[in-house]
Order: sequence, then structure tokens, then C-alpha cells
Amino acid sequence: MSPDINPIEHLWDELDRRVRRQEEAPANHRDLLQALQEEWDTIPQQDIRHLIQSMPRRCRAVVAAQGSHTPY
Repeated sequence: MSPDINPIEHLWDELDRRVRRQEEAPANHRDLLQALQEEWDTIPQQDIRHLIQSMPRRCRAVVAAQGSHTPY
């Protein structure tokens, strides 16, 4: 249950940063959904694969930290 080993948390963070960098902030719920979809579609699959491939390393870090914080 640790967010340190949940790759989707890192994708949500990336998505948030991308939407916040847009020139105009979404004005309403529909605009926000559209901005999220557009930015989601631009996240390179290589970035997603990298997060997935990092899972063994993340798990080892959590075990080594005995469930405490990790650098991830």
C-alpha cells in the first residue's frame, strides 16, 4: 500500500505537472477532463515502461527501509 512502490502515483504526478504547465488553466470540469486526456496521450510509453521496470528496485528499497520512506 506504500505510494513509494505504486507507479501510478508517479504518473498522476507527471500528469498534474503537464496540465499545470499549459498556457491556460482549465476553466471548468469539461476543460479539465479534456486537458487531462490530451496530456495523458502525450506521456511516452517508454516512461510508463520505465516505471513498471523499476518495480523490483522499488520493492527492494521498501524492504530495506522496513516499510519506511524510500528515495522514490
